[in-house]
Amino acid sequence: MVLRTLQDLIANFAIVTAYLFLANQVIYKKWNLDASLSLMTKLHIGLTNGVLGIVLMVFTVEFNGTILDFRQLALVISALFGGLLSSLVTGLILFFVRLFAFGGINQTSIAAAFIILGIAAASGFICRSSLSYWKKWTYSIVICNLLTIFVFYFNLGYRQAAHPALLYIIMMSLGGIFAAQLMHFLVKAKTQLQWMEQAATFDFLTELNNHRTFDTTFNASMQKAREKNEALSLLLIDIDHFKKVNDTYGHPNGDTVLKQLGRLLKDAARSFDIVSRNGGEEFSVLLYDCPHKHAIIIGERIRSSVQQHTFVLNGGQPLQMTVSVGVATYPDTKENIIEEADKALYQAKMNGRNLVCSNQFG
Repeated sequence: MVLRTLQDLIANFAIVTAYLFLANQVIYKKWNLDASLSLMTKLHIGLTNGVLGIVLMVFTVEFNGTILDFRQLALVISALFGGLLSSLVTGLILFFVRLFAFGGINQTSIAAAFIILGIAAASGFICRSSLSYWKKWTYSIVICNLLTIFVFYFNLGYRQAAHPALLYIIMMSLGGIFAAQLMHFLVKAKTQLQWMEQAATFDFLTELNNHRTFDTTFNASMQKAREKNEALSLLLIDIDHFKKVNDTYGHPNGDTVLKQLGRLLKDAARSFDIVSRNGGEEFSVLLYDCPHKHAIIIGERIRSSVQQHTFVLNGGQPLQMTVSVGVATYPDTKENIIEEADKALYQAKMNGRNLVCSNQFG
């Protein structure tokens, strides 16, 4: 009988592990235990963990006149991800299911149902605190053990509840440790994957698109412009004498200048333009459905904004900078507009810098 019970409990816990993997892939797009969540997200977490608890209760295990399962883990998981509100939503779902769906209303179901609410509230308060991840898990599992054992002794009496209580403590302690380890691994792996995905498309220093994203967006925009016979303009922007900034003030101050320029380019460009850092001190602005004359106007607005802006170094020292801008537009030129914009940028530098240049007419 004990062996069969252990087998059933392992099967019950397998539902928890399956849920965690499913949540990692489908339910939660972002696993972040420290995130500020919206009301709808918290409700979503509470509801999905409520479903998990119901499934665990459906596959419950009977042992010495009582039932054993891992429904309490659904409450703890809900509390960890969504805080008090999520755990209470999960607790209310399991409260009504336990009260009305498993044997009807009686002393046993009432006690078990109210203990579910107690665990939900206690776990919610614990997990909303500033405690570490492992302390939240530990304290929550201790609360689960204490309150559930109380129900066992209340419903079964001291002698009959001894073995189920001992088995419950063992199963919840081991199950809690395993679930905590699994959650920690999944959250860490998901966070790392998201960081890698972002790093592949995003320049962390300037908070702009990186060269890879620029290439992808440029190719898609060029194909769209050809199909719809619309204009596509490109600004290539280079900071004048940027090497002197690094040599004179150091690379940390150079990075500070790049960050400020990134924000300045975003503000000077149109809201739907694609602003990227192509590498080093070279930036670009991709202007879809923008004729060449308008692109030159935008380029001049960017050049003027940079010239009038006072950059502030890490020590508070002010610094004036300028940029050179090369402009090219499809279909005004039949050549590759990246090459044409680069030629125009070179021309701007050769003509004294702090200029907007173009090899095109129109």
